[in-house]
Amino acid sequence: MSNNSQDVFRAFRRFGHFSRRLAWQQPQPPHHHGQARLLRVIADQDQPTSAQLAEILDIRPSSVSELLGKLENAGFITREQDPDDKRASRIHITEAGQAKLSEAEKAQTDFADQVLAGLSDEEQQQLLALLNKANDHLAETVKDIPDDDQPPFGFEGPHRHHGGPHGFGGPRGPRGFGGDGPHFGREFPRF
Repeated sequence: MSNNSQDVFRAFRRFGHFSRRLAWQQPQPPHHHGQARLLRVIADQDQPTSAQLAEILDIRPSSVSELLGKLENAGFITREQDPDDKRASRIHITEAGQAKLSEAEKAQTDFADQVLAGLSDEEQQQLLALLNKANDHLAETVKDIPDDDQPPFGFEGPHRHHGGPHGFGGPRGPRGFGGDGPHFGREFPRF
């Protein structure tokens, strides 16, 4: 690794450190990110089943089931038996769920604006282009870790939804910091 590479990587880590600290100082601390992601997918899909949600989000069905239970208890979703498959339920987002999702996404946008306020629009575009270029290279380089493989160097473990060691997420979708690359998306305020 060259000195430049080390400096860039240290800057990423420092950015992650300060963005995490800032997130915890927000009126809405960074909790329940999985719930916001799940609500977004439910809102975008046509009455998905829990199995479809697990596949879309690339997380274990048991994790989806747990999150759905919390969302249902909070009144953010309803579940109705699938008429074509009595073993499955179709999931619907409620008005309260839509309101909570809008609130969470506004908090994410406001936080991203706050974090990147030190950069002009042009500088943000340059940074985005560079990060996308680095992410494209990593996407070609990084291999999926099978669930039964042990992680190297004492990392938390190969989580299907992380795609690798803790702190570096795999594909997360086209949502800025919640997308591919260093896992800064976890730092946004959530509900």
